[in-house]
Amino acid sequence: MWDGVIIGGGLAGLVAGIRASERGKKLMLVAEGTGSLTYSSGALDIGAIDLLQRSEKHPYALLQEKSIRDGLAYFQTLFPEYRENAEKPPLVLTPLGSCRTGGLAPAGLIADRLSQVRNIVLMAPKGMKDFFASVVKANLEKEFCQSTVRIYPFQVSAFASWYQVGRPVNGIEYARFWRTETGMQELGRLLGELTQDIEGSSVAVVFPGLTRVFSESLQKLLAQFPFPVVEMTDMSPAFGGDILHEALKRKFKELGGEMMIGSGVWQADCEGKTCQQVRVKSKGRDSILKAKEFILATGGVFGGGVEVTPTGAQEKVLKIPLFLPSEWTQAQFLREQPYARLGVEVDAALRPLDPQSGELIFKNVRVVGRMLAHWDPWVEFCGGGVSVATGWLAGETL
Repeated sequence: MWDGVIIGGGLAGLVAGIRASERGKKLMLVAEGTGSLTYSSGALDIGAIDLLQRSEKHPYALLQEKSIRDGLAYFQTLFPEYRENAEKPPLVLTPLGSCRTGGLAPAGLIADRLSQVRNIVLMAPKGMKDFFASVVKANLEKEFCQSTVRIYPFQVSAFASWYQVGRPVNGIEYARFWRTETGMQELGRLLGELTQDIEGSSVAVVFPGLTRVFSESLQKLLAQFPFPVVEMTDMSPAFGGDILHEALKRKFKELGGEMMIGSGVWQADCEGKTCQQVRVKSKGRDSILKAKEFILATGGVFGGGVEVTPTGAQEKVLKIPLFLPSEWTQAQFLREQPYARLGVEVDAALRPLDPQSGELIFKNVRVVGRMLAHWDPWVEFCGGGVSVATGWLAGETL
């Protein structure tokens, strides 16, 4: 029997698994897919914690500030390259060159240093998909009006055949190339030539399609040049989220956690308020996983944890009743959409509650991340914070 089975392999589930494994728990993680983290930029939105704590039933209101801060601090002990400033959230560049707050972001993405220079060099990789140099330049000039922005076009020899036939190179492909030995050699030559071409000392470089996080070699190379290099977030799917996902999985496995990826839980066997085991379909056969406790981290509507039908919505694994808003959508597309707040209501220990009676449904199940009710990651910009904090708390208490 396992100490715990985690259902879902996204940010919340993996943080929970890592923390519980550190505490000596024997864990199995089951994931049908990769989770939405692999499509993200790698910067984690935290949101206005003080404000959201005052929102009734919001996950932040349940956790309280100490648990939220402890969870975020724990994430930074796992990945010290991630930076956060509670008083002034760091800025990161969008794929179009405008700024947004980054919450918890890798050091290479933090764009605040651009406000301290008078010249910005925008690297423009040839044929990069969804990169529009003139648009990025215009937005950088608006965001950092003290600076002059110059576009610096370049080509990469490894993609010469792609350029010849007009095949676009996406950001992930560029990012992976720079991390190879050949790529670092070419990057060193490119930035060396740029160093000779730059006049003055008040200069920073903006470099799309570059991701240095978790690469010590790439970080050392960039540190050799006399100017800061600022990365940009990328259109989805992005390399930053994908490499963070791989780093989380690697830590979980190093701590002894086991994983079944591409396997879906199709049934849970429960007795009273206790879940006893789940049935998993993997490689054409069924497996039974018995555990003392379970963590539900299946990601809500877009993660596949909630099945939506013409007559309603239901949680797919444990059939936990959901909080459903009285209205599903608003006519204005860009307005807040009520369906985003559907999910499982929980107590302060993240155990599921009946939304009608408030009674405890399962005493050995914890619900984390996007499956929780009463929050909207797109409007409140707190998706990463909720996932990390609830994942940490579940792992801390499992």
